[in-house]
Amino acid sequence: MIFAKARLFCGVLLGQLLVIHGAFAAPLTIAIGELPGYSTALIAHEQGFFAAEGLDIKVILCVNGKRCLKHLTDGEAQYATVADTPIMLAALGGARFDILATTGTTSRENHLLARADRGIRAAADLKGKRIGVIKGTTAHYYTDTVLLFNGISSQQVTFVPIEGGDAAAALIRGDVDAVGLYNPIWKVQAALGKQLVTISNPNVFTVTVNLVGIKRTAGGKESDALKLLRALQRADRLIDSDPVRARAIVAARLKLPASEIDALWKDYDFSLTLAQPLISSLEAQTRWALRENLVPGAKMPDFLDYVDPAPLRALDARAVSIIQ
Repeated sequence: MIFAKARLFCGVLLGQLLVIHGAFAAPLTIAIGELPGYSTALIAHEQGFFAAEGLDIKVILCVNGKRCLKHLTDGEAQYATVADTPIMLAALGGARFDILATTGTTSRENHLLARADRGIRAAADLKGKRIGVIKGTTAHYYTDTVLLFNGISSQQVTFVPIEGGDAAAALIRGDVDAVGLYNPIWKVQAALGKQLVTISNPNVFTVTVNLVGIKRTAGGKESDALKLLRALQRADRLIDSDPVRARAIVAARLKLPASEIDALWKDYDFSLTLAQPLISSLEAQTRWALRENLVPGAKMPDFLDYVDPAPLRALDARAVSIIQ
């Protein structure tokens, strides 16, 4: 863990030095997750909205938001799209960056899926089973929360760390008995059919997808952030005015069946905001991380210090409702 923290610190320091020496002059780099939750940024990229706002920009496409954020903390990108759980864990590890906007929310992003042929029909049957987790993601937090809600402690199951790109395949192969996944899950549904069990659970938390950027002290510019947000706002307008076209763009980018994106679309609210529930969610997830000792020695950060509302306020003052 000490080595991991040192590596994280060196990555952030490298990013700051690159800014000082002008290596970030052009193009700007943004890391975008190739998942439905990141549709706003994907559409902005595919439709050329970043360039239309005058940005010379390079896009790194990532397997998930956790990997996108790592590109930023390693000094490889100045901006990243990322959900709240990786933000929380990176902050606990000492990383510094600014949350510029929430680009979307969903309470149906994550799923706890299991194999019926392993004797699993309901949550109680998970005791003693092997559960795959994509550590440090919203699916990790969701899985642990569902187990807790059903009275199952982490000591009563065996967690198996799985990379995001292999999580669905691990359940299909039978490497694990259950797995916590974020969308899309259609490959699992198609492969397992009636052998797939979804562990039902009330809404346990709402995922926020966010745009984060390097801090001003590391070379972040409000003017660049504002242009990015304008591009994302253009994408939002397309989503609202022509949802069929927007879904087609995302389906093509993600190489997913159009029917899958159509089925998922209603689960997301794509709009630019900075709202108080984001802070409350980050604090709740931090209490979980501290309880599970995911980052030994860490303390609750002041997440208000991680929010820079100025660019979004300049674009749309009504979108900012965080109390600072």
